[in-house]
Amino acid sequence: MEINPWGNLSTSLVVTGQGVDSAFLLTELQLTELSSTEGIGVFSGPGWATLTVHDRHAESADEQVAELLALLRPRKPALDVLRESGKSVKVDVSGVADARTALMLSPTILLGLTDLGLPVTFTTVTESGEDPEDPLAWLDA
Repeated sequence: MEINPWGNLSTSLVVTGQGVDSAFLLTELQLTELSSTEGIGVFSGPGWATLTVHDRHAESADEQVAELLALLRPRKPALDVLRESGKSVKVDVSGVADARTALMLSPTILLGLTDLGLPVTFTTVTESGEDPEDPLAWLDA
């Protein structure tokens, strides 16, 4: 297995639930200064919002997670309130991954994620945006 950085890497706090949008997320986390920060963005749709660190701000996964942790650690009580109110709250690392590659996170970063107490997910897509194998191929059998 080759250890290569994923392309289009981003690390996000993902919050989902009724009434969640970017304004809600910024208010709940008391983050009004983000509008002028390049490389960190807030995105939303119906019932979800993300606080995302992009690869143009921090290239490696460790740098991105560290940046997100720096924003979230002082806001852990607010994250706990979100979870207690029934919202789904997690950290997601996503990117374009080639076959037989891996993404490594340092033990220090993993410890920081553990201390935050949120679930962590990893989302990957291939360059074409499609799985290399047809997941429904077994239906032809």
